[in-house]
Amino acid sequence: MKALLIFDSVNDLVFSKWDDSFIRHLRNFSVQDFEENVSDSVNVSQIFTPIILSQRVMAAQFGNTYSSMQCKDGTTIFFDEWLDHVFIIICEDCLDDAHRELLDCKTLVQHICGQNINLLHSPIYQDWLSVLLDCRTKGDSIPGANGVIGESGATSAALNALKTSSKDFKISYSHYHLLLFVGDKLLSLYSSRSSDDLSPPDLILLSIQCIAAQEHWKDAKLEDNEHFVKLPWLSKENSAIINLCAGPMGTPCAPHSMHLAEVAPRITFAVVADMDLREVGIAANLSCQILSNLRRILLQRNLELLPSTLDNLEVALKKTTDSLRKNKANASLCARLTSRMLELRKSCTTTTPLTPETTATAMHTALEAVIEQLKPDIPSLKLGQALKHLKNLLAPYVEFLRVKAMRFFSLGSYVEEFPGLIHFIYVDRTTGRFLAPDMADCAEMLPPEVIKSTVRRALSVLREGYSAATWRRGAFHVCAVRWWQRGAAPCRPARPPPPAALRALPPPGDILASFYRQLLEQSFPNDSQGVNIKELICVHLGLLPASTAVQQARRLAHSVHELASDIPAIAADLL
Repeated sequence: MKALLIFDSVNDLVFSKWDDSFIRHLRNFSVQDFEENVSDSVNVSQIFTPIILSQRVMAAQFGNTYSSMQCKDGTTIFFDEWLDHVFIIICEDCLDDAHRELLDCKTLVQHICGQNINLLHSPIYQDWLSVLLDCRTKGDSIPGANGVIGESGATSAALNALKTSSKDFKISYSHYHLLLFVGDKLLSLYSSRSSDDLSPPDLILLSIQCIAAQEHWKDAKLEDNEHFVKLPWLSKENSAIINLCAGPMGTPCAPHSMHLAEVAPRITFAVVADMDLREVGIAANLSCQILSNLRRILLQRNLELLPSTLDNLEVALKKTTDSLRKNKANASLCARLTSRMLELRKSCTTTTPLTPETTATAMHTALEAVIEQLKPDIPSLKLGQALKHLKNLLAPYVEFLRVKAMRFFSLGSYVEEFPGLIHFIYVDRTTGRFLAPDMADCAEMLPPEVIKSTVRRALSVLREGYSAATWRRGAFHVCAVRWWQRGAAPCRPARPPPPAALRALPPPGDILASFYRQLLEQSFPNDSQGVNIKELICVHLGLLPASTAVQQARRLAHSVHELASDIPAIAADLL
């Protein structure tokens, strides 16, 4: 049973995604009048309004917030809130899995909608979000990381092909990225000069977009008068405006145009162009967040926090108006924001006919006009010639990429050196990339479901504060290790956070890597520059002493460094 629900500030249902088990479960708790149409959005809102109000009131008026509820029948209800919207997941998964999925849902909403969640009222955006939620776990990737294709010849050939193809189309924006994905794994990336680097969460979000496209293309048929199969949730050129990560918090708020095209089955070409609205998006996102906090403070009547929050909002709005002027936006919009800020500050500090709640609402309306500026027209690229040229350049490698590279690399070379080893996963959490051998070598012994549950168990154990752990799962022996590196040398945390502090963090493995970012800040306060977080999970078959498993993990880490393009001379003591 699973359901994802998003409610707006007045508890109306904005988005819903559920299975039949949830509807059956809901009928058991609904009143008689709803039994015929319990899935109607109005009825769902009425059923969940008491729970939402309880969560809002406890958080806003009593400061006794809670993020989850667990029922006697094993059902888990998890809450999150963003810009006065409440996100809810109801499922029978463990708390960490439910929380991780809800965080990813919020990130995907920011990715496709930016700060304008009202776009989810559109059926197209509802379908788009639903497809992305379905595809976030369909690829070969593990939570919070993308796979690496361990074949330097194919990657270099792909990079040269992208560079050559970039001359075949004209784009009106000077900063863009060309990407090739095989499944959900990045094969190659070519960026124009002076472009901002794509962050690890950006690559994960784009890989989910590619998986969604591939899932649709594999079942679709090309019509006689068509050159490509259109994706129903994108425009006629398979393009859309998306938001990539930017700003100090790394949330998706920088508008980009995305264009997708199929090179071959399971091979996707993506063009991502910066719409030159990054600074506006960052400033508007910060202003919206502070205004949302201000409205909550007004509801709590917490007057002590009011002056500092007003000051922060004024600084954020100043950045917003400055960035709008740089983009030659309407001058009247900048004047409107400044005027609304003066009204808001005056109503909060003196006696005026306008209440602070009224002026805060007026400010919210003015910011909505700014948000509209962050949804520009999608540029037309006309990728036909560039795509044709790219297909010709990649033709000698297509079969290899579809079959060989999809499998990373063979485990056979590691069997003799590491007796009993049947699988391993090496993760660089700082770059969001992982390396693992071909699952086809051990698919009968180790199904994908077992691998996924093993990774979840490893994340759960390492979240407790352990740097290494071993356990048995039937005939398998698992060893999980985490360590730190600064450049080419191992390092130890200056102030290891206590287990209680780690349990208070978000679960590891979400798209934005919230856990690892906060873990890095707590472990290396004011000194986290250049520090990488590495993880290694080894699976052995049969009995194996814990000391042997750890020793093999240490040796395996050295071997994998070279294949993962790390510095080969690292001698990190994993323990």
